[in-house]
Amino acid sequence: MRGYPFLLSLLFLFTLSGCIGGGSGGSDDATVEQENQNDDSDPILGDCEIPLPPEVRQYTLDSPLPNSFDRDRTDDATEADVTRFHVAVMLPERCAEDRFPVVIESHGYSGSLDSEIDEDGSVASDTPHFPAIDELFATLPRHGYVGVSFDERGHGNSTPQNGGGYARIIAPRAETQDARYLLDWLYEQAPSLHIERQDDTGVVRDINAGLIGYSYGGGYQFGLSQLDDRIDTIVPNGTWHSLLYSLLPGDAVKRSFTGLLCLLAETGNTVNTPAVARMCELMGPASLQANLIRTRADLIGAMEADGYTEAEVVELFDRHTRHLQRSAEQGQPWCQPGELGCSSNGDAFVPRSVPTLLLQGNRDVLFNLTDAYWNWAYFKRAAGEGVPVSILSTEGGHMNPLANQIEGSANCGGLIGTDLILSWFDFHLKGEESNAYRSIPSVCISVADTQNADSAEPAGLVLEDFPVGSQRNKVGGVAARVDSSEVSRPVADSPPTFVPVHTVTGDSEILAGIPRIDEVTVANTALPGTVTPVAYLGIGIQRGSDLILVDDQVTSLLEGTHRSNPNIGESGVLLAGVGEQLQPGDEVGLLVYSSHVQYTAVSNPLAVDGNNRFDLTIKGLELPILDLSRHPTARLQ
Repeated sequence: MRGYPFLLSLLFLFTLSGCIGGGSGGSDDATVEQENQNDDSDPILGDCEIPLPPEVRQYTLDSPLPNSFDRDRTDDATEADVTRFHVAVMLPERCAEDRFPVVIESHGYSGSLDSEIDEDGSVASDTPHFPAIDELFATLPRHGYVGVSFDERGHGNSTPQNGGGYARIIAPRAETQDARYLLDWLYEQAPSLHIERQDDTGVVRDINAGLIGYSYGGGYQFGLSQLDDRIDTIVPNGTWHSLLYSLLPGDAVKRSFTGLLCLLAETGNTVNTPAVARMCELMGPASLQANLIRTRADLIGAMEADGYTEAEVVELFDRHTRHLQRSAEQGQPWCQPGELGCSSNGDAFVPRSVPTLLLQGNRDVLFNLTDAYWNWAYFKRAAGEGVPVSILSTEGGHMNPLANQIEGSANCGGLIGTDLILSWFDFHLKGEESNAYRSIPSVCISVADTQNADSAEPAGLVLEDFPVGSQRNKVGGVAARVDSSEVSRPVADSPPTFVPVHTVTGDSEILAGIPRIDEVTVANTALPGTVTPVAYLGIGIQRGSDLILVDDQVTSLLEGTHRSNPNIGESGVLLAGVGEQLQPGDEVGLLVYSSHVQYTAVSNPLAVDGNNRFDLTIKGLELPILDLSRHPTARLQ
């Protein structure tokens, strides 16, 4: 079709810069043979005068779980009773008796393992967020860590035609169990891989281990850290809380990025489990049907027509952090003993305390800052006394090329993300405290200008807590609330409607946190039997003649009355988190759209839902605005 070759070339350009987040490693040939990467350095370590140089070793492992969980739908010729996956181990300079902590990385969706050691051990501070994480991982052997990277099921060389598995989107009964097998293997191989065992912790087969990765490689960290006691710390970047929220916010399909993900899968030769593969056929860049699949009901209906059940689809996208939280709240096990891949003994799931450093992009339009807030809140509640949980927001993450987004760095203002991550590992895996580690706050929200945000003057707001809704009852908070408002959207392609909430009078006010609405009603005003209306809501700033959509974020809600985010269930409707320094005279409020590029099909991104007409009634709209001149602890960084 006409736009498809253009999209392929566009994808190539943007994946080079890392802005979509596929992420790929250095080597395409993961085999049992070992490949060494040597350098000319000759320092003295341990008791030897000439330490062994940094080295990369590659292995092939067989997870004891079958490679297909859907044998009635997969090719018999590719099915196996084990799942083969490929692993790269990057060893630091070492003497025979040296032992090191291990940091395990997993790649982004459609990516593959990393297997190159960086030459100088440094990362430029202005490197875009996701590429910076790849570069940081490559430096870890230069800082005294064993780095381990592996192909997830269906990715890289770990595909069914090679004995690998079908991708199940980081399912805790599949990918998480593969990763647990990797931990077992690393323990057994610890002496030859110079990995530090921890035999005095009471944890079976324990090693000193941390996790890192972004997007898909961020998502794998939650289940593994919660289901395996051997994980000592995690650093997820740009990832989800619940994929039902991320891909179907408000039960509307985020068609733009869904299509881009399917394009990534196609160009990256990812082999998905049949249900996901069929969804990509429906939503991908070559699908004309994608224009018609606007809502969860539309998607489920199309899948049911092909013999898939709603339960099958929901399980793939709702078995992550929100599922674990729900299991704990209901006193239920996270899975039913006897199910394939279930490692639960049937006891109620109990969240595990683990030191957690989250980095998430304000302008990440796939996994927004509210995803990260929910993850932060989950790990905060689970944290034992003295166990730190921190969140830094950046101007990076998943950028949508169709919206002309460009990825910014991994920094929150003057806090350099890669430096803080390294200091975090140094403290939690080596016990080494530094000024960089001590500078890590509980919360830092990037408040750089949305316009040209990737190159704007860096600014981060350091806080002790994460603001949600109006801060009117807190010292330094601004009473930014509208009790009720009504909006009519009779024409689908008209400019957005702006609902003012607060006018800025001073020069010390900052918008930072999660906007909240007590209740939202979307009422259909289109002709009967046409389409289900969808309202698209963002936070706007009227600055002179400019109307700015803050951080490019839009949240969707279907027809009906909403008092919580669908598929989440907590009180209040939370919009995407944002951060922006405000100027005197700014009017800050709600933007209401009838269509938006984030929700159009990749096959036709300029399409408008002509019959998407609705009335919107809002009760209790609150914006998180702080006045730094009165706030007791907040500061710009």
